[in-house]
Amino acid sequence: MNVSRLERHRTQRRVDGDVSRFWILGLLFSLLILVVEFFVEIPTEADWLLEMEMALFSASFTLLAFYLLGLTFVFSRQEETGKVNHHVIIYVWLGAILFHLFQLVTNISNPHIYKAGIILFLGPFFLTIYHFTTYLSALREARREEIRATAASRERVAYQLILEATRIHQEIKRFQSVHPEVDQMLRANAFYPKMERFILEMQQYLQAEHFERKDLELLEGHYLFLENLLTLVKQLPEVMESRLFAHREDDRPTSII
Repeated sequence: MNVSRLERHRTQRRVDGDVSRFWILGLLFSLLILVVEFFVEIPTEADWLLEMEMALFSASFTLLAFYLLGLTFVFSRQEETGKVNHHVIIYVWLGAILFHLFQLVTNISNPHIYKAGIILFLGPFFLTIYHFTTYLSALREARREEIRATAASRERVAYQLILEATRIHQEIKRFQSVHPEVDQMLRANAFYPKMERFILEMQQYLQAEHFERKDLELLEGHYLFLENLLTLVKQLPEVMESRLFAHREDDRPTSII
């Protein structure tokens, strides 16, 4: 239930961020339309109008090309392409390009037509910005989720290694207290101080807040040493005889009186 509530909170936060981004860009676009329509004066006989249309046509064509290259990169990585259907943005850019091309061919000297050309350039431009902004936001969130999942996985592996190593250590200590041969072998080969140092280093990781790859490699190395040491202890003659005797005692049939 806690995990589900956390996931719902993260999803809602992402949705709220996308909605806020959309409204901010929409408000800026609306303000630009008002500025262009009511505060920008375009003379009908100016010599630079044709150059402006050519610049808008070239810019639209170039931005569409970059947009398609960006989509190719995104699809090649098999990732999300944002919160806007990319076909809509492509069609809007194509519509803007055709409008500018029509204006270049016909050269209609109407200020409202030129203002419409500016707005038709700004519309897909803002949509493209919103598209890649949401894409980058989703990509960052996916990377954060991946980092959190990796950290949780490493934490589980680390705690499992510490738990199993602690059990093995307790089993070796039990053999050491019961069988003098085990204690002699451990001390004669300097296994005992190394074993105690390893288990102490592993248990200190219980206080760690996060685990790196090198930490897991260290814990795994300590665990394998303790596991091999337990296997070596079980192969001692005294321990093997004791285990076989205990096995025979367990298999002896009980008499019914």
